[in-house]
Amino acid sequence: MNSLINALPLLLKGLSVTIQIACASLIIGLVGGIVVGVLNSRNMPFPFLKRVISFGIWIIRGTPSFLQVLIVYYALPEILGFSLSAFAAGVIALGINSIAYVSEIVRGSVNAIADGQWEGAYVLGFNRWKTIKGIILPQMFQISSPALINEMTALIKETSILMMIGVAELTKVSKDIVVRELDPMTIYLATAALYLLLTSTVTLLTHKLQKRCHA
Repeated sequence: MNSLINALPLLLKGLSVTIQIACASLIIGLVGGIVVGVLNSRNMPFPFLKRVISFGIWIIRGTPSFLQVLIVYYALPEILGFSLSAFAAGVIALGINSIAYVSEIVRGSVNAIADGQWEGAYVLGFNRWKTIKGIILPQMFQISSPALINEMTALIKETSILMMIGVAELTKVSKDIVVRELDPMTIYLATAALYLLLTSTVTLLTHKLQKRCHA
């Protein structure tokens, strides 16, 4: 118990870093994923762009996220000629990874909307952008919200891989504490509880937001 009391401030600091990473990556994933998913849906007239998008998604979804982190942190700076902090590299890598998964969720949800919705909007004089903004996206969010919530919680848990490039997120902090305190059972159980609290809070808040939007 003493080890947990001593470790709690550091664990909470690591949790704060985890939340920052998750929020930044989630913003990248949601914004990029919605744009890419809509562009890749069947009612969009960009065949070449769709092939490029599908190829990129295939690569990202078919390779380990940990390897993507290593590429962004170690290889990308050599190609571009500037360095990235471990935090920035982690956010970029997880954000790009999230774009691939969110875009497929969005694409499937948009494709599930009947073509008559598009046709009816065009008959009413809506252009493509207004149709997407006013008719397609609201329905897409209703269809995809359970899958998007799952992606959010998965992203929170994936932040733990950034410990391998030295980001002081929750898992890295807990590992360092265990080395010092020599009490792995207590520290790792506390870490698991913090992750569970965070993912459960996100799930609860998003479910409440869903109910309010549908009310």
